[in-house]
Amino acid sequence: MMRIRPYKIGYRTLKTALGMTIAVILSKLIGLDNYASSAILVVLCVKDTRVHSMEAAIYRFLACLMAILMASSAFILFGHNPLILGIMVLLFIPLTVTFGIQEGIVTSCVIILHLFLAKAIDFDLIINEVLLLIVGIGIALLMNMFMPSLDNKLNQYKRMIEDDFILITFIFSECLLHPNKPINCPSFDEVANKIENAKSFAFREVKNHFVRNENSYYHYFDMREEQLTLLIRMKKLIESMQQTGHAHYLCSKLLLDVSQNVQSNDYSLIRLHDLYEIKLKLKNIDLPKTHEQLESIASVFQLLNEVEEYLLIKSQFGSLVKDKKTKH
Repeated sequence: MMRIRPYKIGYRTLKTALGMTIAVILSKLIGLDNYASSAILVVLCVKDTRVHSMEAAIYRFLACLMAILMASSAFILFGHNPLILGIMVLLFIPLTVTFGIQEGIVTSCVIILHLFLAKAIDFDLIINEVLLLIVGIGIALLMNMFMPSLDNKLNQYKRMIEDDFILITFIFSECLLHPNKPINCPSFDEVANKIENAKSFAFREVKNHFVRNENSYYHYFDMREEQLTLLIRMKKLIESMQQTGHAHYLCSKLLLDVSQNVQSNDYSLIRLHDLYEIKLKLKNIDLPKTHEQLESIASVFQLLNEVEEYLLIKSQFGSLVKDKKTKH
């Protein structure tokens, strides 16, 4: 069933419309023939990120130069014949694929049609087409220099994911003290989707910079994704516990401390120290007297191993580089 989405004008749409207007006005002022075609280049070259826009511009410019060379040669030698046009395009498209510039096929076909419809192919016509390319691609690149920062969006995702982790670890802490209590924590699938969306935005932020190849946000969300896998395993272990005891109390207190310090930079090392102290204490407890007690204690030790890996992942990551004014 078709869904009607809310009507809105996005930032990219605004840039495209403004860029088309400027390109057409500028091309007309210069006195170029087929000046409206510069708007097509703007539409095709305005992308979601600066890097993608630059790549699209280079590919299209190279493809169009190749099209001008091939089309002008073909039409001068064999005439402006529809059959020649078809053969030329038939040879041109595979050639762009060979050189990896197939993104410029559509734009090149527009240039080829300009040459096909021209009464005569001369130097002035070639210069006209090259200037159309420069105006259209240049305006598109100029529009893409104005790219909104995604920091606010990334921080918003960061806070949402941290809130989920806080609630999950708090619920785990409570359930360790109350065996057989249902673990009603946030859906792991929903948390995973938030992390995936956040990584997508972080990747776009990388592509908005020509020099930067890495983004600390991306590594941060990747770290949270690894921790989420461990939280899923912890839930299964806690669900398998049928009774509680001193070991469960110690583990519960540890998870409570973890939940209260998810946003802190230094909590991992402190909690690891607490975890190792718990392991030392558990080595001195009385041996289990029943099979159920043995299984329960074994689950606690396994849970502590999972918590240890969870904390080690965070300690190896460190903290976010960008947002130095706030805790992470």
